[in-house]
Amino acid sequence: MSGARFTPDVDLNGLSPDEAFAVLGNEIRLDIIRVLWHADATHKYDDVSDAAETMSFSELRRRVEIDDNGKFNYHLSQLAPHFVRQTEDGYRLSGAGKQIARTVIAVSGTEDLDFSADLAQDCPLCEAPMTAEYEDQWLRISCTECDGLFGDNAPKAAIFFSNYPAAGLADRTPDEALVTGFYRCMLDIAYMMRDVCRECAGTISASVSVCDAHRTLEGKPCSHCGTRFPVWVEQRCDVCGFAKRLPVEPFVMALSPVIGFLDERGIDVLAPSFDEIMELLQNHFETDVTEEPFRVSVTIEDGEETLGVTLDGNMNVVAIDRPRSD
Repeated sequence: MSGARFTPDVDLNGLSPDEAFAVLGNEIRLDIIRVLWHADATHKYDDVSDAAETMSFSELRRRVEIDDNGKFNYHLSQLAPHFVRQTEDGYRLSGAGKQIARTVIAVSGTEDLDFSADLAQDCPLCEAPMTAEYEDQWLRISCTECDGLFGDNAPKAAIFFSNYPAAGLADRTPDEALVTGFYRCMLDIAYMMRDVCRECAGTISASVSVCDAHRTLEGKPCSHCGTRFPVWVEQRCDVCGFAKRLPVEPFVMALSPVIGFLDERGIDVLAPSFDEIMELLQNHFETDVTEEPFRVSVTIEDGEETLGVTLDGNMNVVAIDRPRSD
């Protein structure tokens, strides 16, 4: 799998990632973005409108509270045209400027956020109590007794962990945050299986790893790989590096034929509960690997009906097999 191209080699409209960091690494420039955002000086595409609101140079400088006209003009010019647009009527944020403002809002408030708590629902693996923790914009749900789902490739005893903007936790309990976080994760996977990064819309590369000596006893993780699943997939954006590493089965769940197959059985795989997912994985999914050529075959069974999905080493769908029931 190719490495993420998060380097100056990525040049979008004349601005590389390193140059973008340099432009935004200044308090005055971030203040300009903040003032334009609060003033709603933006294009209204988000509201399905072609209207745009702007702010004059003098009003913008007054609100940013910079008296030196030349100094302010210099910093404003550094933001244009990628983050701030100048029009005949004044200044407004570009799409990228709006995204920066949203990111700042999404991560604000983390210093005052204490989200450590016990969950109402129990661990789907061993039925022991679970706890929630929040650190560095990451939500982690852990079991108090078992080893969790992910082995050594994740925090110890982790049942679920994912990046989670602090703003989204302000009005949610830990149990509600888990439901929302799981939904966001399934959407990420659905995008990736369609070769789209949900963060930057870049293309996706995949790699598959297999535990050839996989063996689980009495629900315990495999002694060789430390997990409960023999086949793991890493999907990574070629542009920004956003990635997910999970067992192959959740990625298969995000494919349209599988979504439809499970929906017929009353399961919304984009918004399932942990209990539903674990029941599916433990009782209705069977995964096999063959070589030359390398193929991963996942079969979903429900009574007499089955749906088979075959993938290659790059997570491309090779075949879909749904035998007709008599």
